[in-house]
Amino acid sequence: MKFIGFDREDEAEEWARKRLQIDAPPSLFRCLSAVDEKNKFMCVVVMTNFSPRNIDLNIVISDKRAPRPKETVSMFNEIFGYAFDKLGAARVTGLLRGSNVDCRRAIKHFGFKLEGIMRNSFKDDDLHIYGFLAEEYHNHKWFRGHHG
Repeated sequence: MKFIGFDREDEAEEWARKRLQIDAPPSLFRCLSAVDEKNKFMCVVVMTNFSPRNIDLNIVISDKRAPRPKETVSMFNEIFGYAFDKLGAARVTGLLRGSNVDCRRAIKHFGFKLEGIMRNSFKDDDLHIYGFLAEEYHNHKWFRGHHG
């Protein structure tokens, strides 16, 4: 996996939206992604609904092999550094399909807490809602920024 950050944002958002079965793109978004050795998307995080306190994250991980830990740490710090340190959000809300077991496992590993399930949000699936706070990120073992 190669983390490409904000490169190819429009293409990454469209890739994620198709997998989430969302018809229209959000009016405002930022999109961070990682690709495999063939430059195909492996993981895309679409940030939407920016407010002074919260940013929603739609997280899509392809069905391919799991990313290597070093690359995951890099992506983790870029995503949350942007949300918490650059934009000053107090929290991020992870939104993902209930059937995406790999993604649910990954965001729990990042430190997210399950806050709720919106049943039948999709034609064929539920929407799982996870929360992650700025102080949880800054105290996380993978945090690579400055503390304090």
